[in-house]
Amino acid sequence: MYYTLTMAEEKELLTILSKDEYKAVLTHLKKELGNPRVQKRLSLQSDNYDQVDIDTRIRITNRKVEFIQKIGDWKNITKGKARTEISIPLQNDTKIVLDFYKIIRNLLQGTSVENIVMQYESLIWKKKEFEIKLTHQYGKSDAYNCEVEVFNHTLEPDVLASKYNIPIHLPTQTPNFWRKWNKKVNLNSDELSDEGLLEIIKRYL
Repeated sequence: MYYTLTMAEEKELLTILSKDEYKAVLTHLKKELGNPRVQKRLSLQSDNYDQVDIDTRIRITNRKVEFIQKIGDWKNITKGKARTEISIPLQNDTKIVLDFYKIIRNLLQGTSVENIVMQYESLIWKKKEFEIKLTHQYGKSDAYNCEVEVFNHTLEPDVLASKYNIPIHLPTQTPNFWRKWNKKVNLNSDELSDEGLLEIIKRYL
């Protein structure tokens, strides 16, 4: 079996929204851009807060499984600057996904590492030069955000956000911010049994 590794440069902006802002943006984007594509995603992450330029995860998107590593400072998503994403497809098998995630967790150890289960439903408007992704995140509680990504790097994500009436509330890109966010919104895989993780993975395959 042959696996294809892909690399892409991302230039995007992330903004945190309230539930009311999420609803207002959704209404406006439907009016301006039509009906979105729906995307369901599970992200099994191991975040090392001592390495702010590396983000490693297994990502399942509409049943498609990938090993993902993003390279570039996290702060880039608040500045509309580029990061590089490396993607390797994985087999669509629950046990393989769990075992691969265990390997990642074993490789990343220490007091600065958090193992997070992130679950999303996103509404996506994709055009030739940009993509807008409006996301509802859930687990322990509900949270909302919007990503504006440009494929034409002469464009600026913040300008597009303004054009489509998307409020910009940049997350504080510090380990403390994301630790609090994860504790409030996401499940911690260290607190789940293998059976519990398998049940979650099955929902997305």
